[in-house]
Amino acid sequence: MSIRTLTPLVTPLAALVVVIFTLTAAPAAAFNNQQATDFLGSLQERAVAELSDASISNNEKEERFRTLFNQSFDVPAIGRFVLGRYWRGASDEDRDAFLAVFEDVIVQRFLPLLTENSDRRFEIGTVTPIRDRNDMAFVNSQIPRADGEPYKVSWRIREKEGQYKILDIRAEGVSMAQTLRSEYGTVIKRNGGKLSALTAALREKVSGAAFAPQQQ
Repeated sequence: MSIRTLTPLVTPLAALVVVIFTLTAAPAAAFNNQQATDFLGSLQERAVAELSDASISNNEKEERFRTLFNQSFDVPAIGRFVLGRYWRGASDEDRDAFLAVFEDVIVQRFLPLLTENSDRRFEIGTVTPIRDRNDMAFVNSQIPRADGEPYKVSWRIREKEGQYKILDIRAEGVSMAQTLRSEYGTVIKRNGGKLSALTAALREKVSGAAFAPQQQ
């Protein structure tokens, strides 16, 4: 079985994971644009402060990254979306195993990039409402680069019970959630619809550091 190596679509900060469109449609209080942008700004500052400290060990940086990822992204919702119908048919054990290795994939791929490029910051801009949803919106941002136009990155953020979570990232118009859904679905389909096959493939690649950034 095979699976393509997950690669960032733009810069490290833009690729800070991986993630998804929400699946629920329950009504919520009106989306607060300022609180959402404050949330994203705080996430950026925490990432810079916690991952750029040269005095802490790599193990400590990894633990900090995992905490940041789980606090800022709706990880269970990520699993539901990227697996689609395969999530619905999976056991709780298989779901938990997938989410665990998926987190390992994110850590292996993006922690080194974030650590090495912690001085690169995105500029938070406007908020774009999502039609028929009053609990989420896209918070738009740009990442400056030395040559050419800045990268455009939109963060899909949902508010639930006063808490804000990132559900998807669109980098230059491309949804990372949709990309993962297509990629993972292909692997599962080729292996008889078994989620365990995808989990095993990801685990094997993590063990071989297949998701680690390539040295130039």
